[in-house]
Amino acid sequence: MVAKRQAEDQDLYIVRDSYLGWRMQPNVRHPRWPYTTNGLGNRASWSDAVAAAAPTRQVAILGNSHVHGDESPDAETWVAQTQTTLGADWRIHNLGVSAYATDQAILHFLDFQSRQPVDLALLAVTTTEIYRNLNQCRAFMMEDREIPMFKPRFVDDAGALRLLDIPIRGDRPLADELDDPVVLAALRRNDAFFPSYSTQMRDIARRMHLPLATIYQRLYEPALKLTIALCHHFIASCRDRGVQPAIMFLPVFWGSFPAGPEYDRIAGAVGGEVPLIDARSVFTPDRLALSRDVLHHRANHYTARSAGWVAEHVATSLRGLA
Repeated sequence: MVAKRQAEDQDLYIVRDSYLGWRMQPNVRHPRWPYTTNGLGNRASWSDAVAAAAPTRQVAILGNSHVHGDESPDAETWVAQTQTTLGADWRIHNLGVSAYATDQAILHFLDFQSRQPVDLALLAVTTTEIYRNLNQCRAFMMEDREIPMFKPRFVDDAGALRLLDIPIRGDRPLADELDDPVVLAALRRNDAFFPSYSTQMRDIARRMHLPLATIYQRLYEPALKLTIALCHHFIASCRDRGVQPAIMFLPVFWGSFPAGPEYDRIAGAVGGEVPLIDARSVFTPDRLALSRDVLHHRANHYTARSAGWVAEHVATSLRGLA
């Protein structure tokens, strides 16, 4: 799909990137969804209008589709609503990108911050993304017509994080990349979701109702351990650059990856180092009892209303950090 639109010289919202895997293009409108980007290549919002007002506080919020605000128009995302609540003294940069893992979000922020200085960086963590930190080929985890791409990842090398480059050798279609024995060898070594023979046999056995753990259950601990290491890396990288770091728990309580104990595990590991913004508290029992249409869109992202709850909490927290 991406290669076809490139061949037809169509504007793409998401494009390949040799460093990040994929990124959003500046000043484009999504061909199907009500998304636009600004001149910085981030999700557009009222923050672009306040830039001329010389805001006194610059904040970057980084993460995946739940930060980007998938399924919602620009003005209805929780990041845009946070900007509206805080006003022109603040500029809130939405660095969320659909399908990003924690590693990509951090790399994206470091690249952005080298061009656009910020005062505070807020890393938003969701449950679904922790598994993506073990993955390099998006297609191994999910069939995605817009993002059939590859990504970098970090590995633990004797207690230190080491970045693995994107394991492709050009700008070829996905099928051609997966026909390359060099690419396949790299993915077999480094992608926990590589469809090996044993993995496929386990999946077949599970479909026959044998009591075997899913791949997500088997990978939970290594994925969480790596995510915690990435949070430490984010904190250290911010401090090296004179940026105040903070970490946010951005939960969903529906879909395939509802919020679980991973947030408390991360808080226990890094909570003494940085401020934590825990958005779980906004989803009270009364709110969770509301209809699904109020809480989330079809693909589980926040609606304008639930995004508003998150935005109010984040705006209050950011004021407290100023």
